[in-house]
Amino acid sequence: MLSIPLEKSLETALQTLAIQMGKPLSECLREAVCEYIEDHHDFMVGVAAMERNESSVTLDALEARFALDR
Repeated sequence: MLSIPLEKSLETALQTLAIQMGKPLSECLREAVCEYIEDHHDFMVGVAAMERNESSVTLDALEARFALDR
């Protein structure tokens, strides 16, 4: 188990979020940490691709190519 000291304003914001979502605070924190880890992994995959000079396509180009609407 972890113990993380938080600024009072951040703790209050997290408690408010948990209430709004109808979930325990621990579940909200677990979801946030998981999402952060996934985002960081995706970022690092992108950085590695750029370092290998792999070609890339913008989201706008993909949407235009496949006639997708946002």
